[in-house]
Amino acid sequence: MASVLLAFYILLVRGSVFFVPVDMAPHGAGPFSIWIYDWIGHSGQLPSIVAMVLLLLQGFYLNYMVMEHRLASEVSLFPGVFYVLICSLLPSFHYLSPVLMGNTFFLIVMGEVFATYKKNMVADRIFNIGLWSGVGLLFYPSLILLLLFGFTGLNILRAFKIRERLMALSGLFIPVFLGGVWAFWNGWYPAYAQILTDGFEWLSYVAASPVRVYRDLGIMSALVLVVLFSHRSYMLKQNIEVQRKISIVYWGLIITTLSLVFQADIQLDHLLITAAPIGLLLSLNFVRMPGRMAEVLHLLLLVIALALQFQPMIFPDL
Repeated sequence: MASVLLAFYILLVRGSVFFVPVDMAPHGAGPFSIWIYDWIGHSGQLPSIVAMVLLLLQGFYLNYMVMEHRLASEVSLFPGVFYVLICSLLPSFHYLSPVLMGNTFFLIVMGEVFATYKKNMVADRIFNIGLWSGVGLLFYPSLILLLLFGFTGLNILRAFKIRERLMALSGLFIPVFLGGVWAFWNGWYPAYAQILTDGFEWLSYVAASPVRVYRDLGIMSALVLVVLFSHRSYMLKQNIEVQRKISIVYWGLIITTLSLVFQADIQLDHLLITAAPIGLLLSLNFVRMPGRMAEVLHLLLLVIALALQFQPMIFPDL
């Protein structure tokens, strides 16, 4: 229940959306994302509030998952806090993007994979891996990689069984098929099929200011390097189960970066696709740090996030 405090933290790190307009429009959205935009729009206060509520639910679920599977040495709110902070770190992340919506299903698939460890009756979990991967790709097409992520996690936690892979594949097919049936019933099927087809394109990037590109890539690359070089400390004094599950999180980080190759119309908010594994792994660093050092580094990240958000108001010419 303490995760409810995340609501106040989200208001702190994303409150700028009510003062500084976010100049971002969704690109590469899947059919479900487009239907949501048709309903509530993609800019303005309502989508911003929906994004905050979605972040709260995602942070709550991440805290629960880390606690349930004992990935951290102690129970804390750090996983949700750092996930929210990463999702709010850059101005490009501050709108209801298809990637933000799709991250919900990354977290769900990760939880389903974790739940299969040393269990015999897991047909429902394995089917759900495919099912939620299919729903994810309908929000953001490159999230079809969630199926590969699920297969990789199953390979780490369980012996290979072709029957289980077929279960997951059948799960992937269901939401795509049902979405097509719904679109056909409402006369949207040609648009539905076209949106899915247009969601994939080789090395397709939306032009942006070079300063913003280098800045955002530099910040996210620095965080990736931190979690990569911290691998040994994450594994230290952990049992086999936790070590395997942390390895799965690393594979999630690696696999999601492959989406840079074939997702259509990539813009800077695409970097959000790495937020879940980076936020989870960074939280493990802060659990192990001395309290004073952790406070200073967290404050530094928070100041960077707020400075980037309010820069258009303070230094409009930059």
